[in-house]
Amino acid sequence: MKKLVFIWIMALVPVTLWAQFPPAAGLPGTTAMHADSSAFVAWATGCTTERGLKRIDKPHLGYASFGDDTLVLGKPGMGGASEIVYDVVSLGDGGVSTVTFASPIYNGEGPDFAVFENGFDIDDEYDPTGLLHFLELAFVEVSSDGEHFFRFPAVTLVPYDTQLNGNAGIDPSQIHNFAGKYDQFYGTPFDLDDVEDDPLLDKNSVTHVRIIDVVGCIKPEYAALDSEGHIVNDPWFTSFDTGGFDLEAVGVIHDLAHGVSSNESESVSVYPNPVRDKLSVKGDNIQSIVVFNLVGQRIMNTTETTLDMSDLTEGIYFLRVVCENRMVTKRIVKQ
Repeated sequence: MKKLVFIWIMALVPVTLWAQFPPAAGLPGTTAMHADSSAFVAWATGCTTERGLKRIDKPHLGYASFGDDTLVLGKPGMGGASEIVYDVVSLGDGGVSTVTFASPIYNGEGPDFAVFENGFDIDDEYDPTGLLHFLELAFVEVSSDGEHFFRFPAVTLVPYDTQLNGNAGIDPSQIHNFAGKYDQFYGTPFDLDDVEDDPLLDKNSVTHVRIIDVVGCIKPEYAALDSEGHIVNDPWFTSFDTGGFDLEAVGVIHDLAHGVSSNESESVSVYPNPVRDKLSVKGDNIQSIVVFNLVGQRIMNTTETTLDMSDLTEGIYFLRVVCENRMVTKRIVKQ
């Protein structure tokens, strides 16, 4: 987290002319999503944090301690535009937060969720380029079972020949798929299409998002590497209670409670819906059908196209119908 008052002892970071990723919020081509965006349909409902050290090379200083997990839940606290609002949990060096949701995230068209941190624009007095922001970064991973996690491929173009000090800035256009890319109240979006396919990950039923602080130290024994093997250089050290990535919120864009994936097709039909007893599924080349509840628990897995729903409790369920060359999700109401 950022201290309320900074003593700016800052070495300006050269701006890489070949920076290629979306720029800061407010600039053309940005992907930053404001917390008020109507694209968000839900927010995190659970969070568990394992704190990291204040400074990874000096364990005697203890662990980061600011905030608690409840501050991550729901929408980011909307204070005045010029104030830093401390509704965050600070992870410390290498700390981890695992966030859960009332309903699973699915892989829809475009970004599927966004992670919020409380970065900010550096004053022009200290940044004549006007491009630098104080950003603390984190890796993002997802899971559909809470056990097996898969990381978004993150890339940094920030030079790592010289350590960024604890007050230094980063040009957001030099980083990609890191949480913390944008200033406070602006979420960094993540698209599940970017995660490599794996049989242990169901991208249409993501139940957990894990945020892992990037230590930011360029010393080989502590350095974190991006997906291309680059050392990740971010402001370090920040050895205080509020050190490390500050998780503020996780906003959901696509979840099963508010809609189904864009690959839904009329070529698969289910009836009757609402259903009391038997549910019929029709479509070409159906290979399997999975029924799961609103929180992503698998209720039934079958190759049959007539399903006995009579023993299920009343409520909303989702049918995932796997065909030869597509997957269709249908929402079912059990009466």
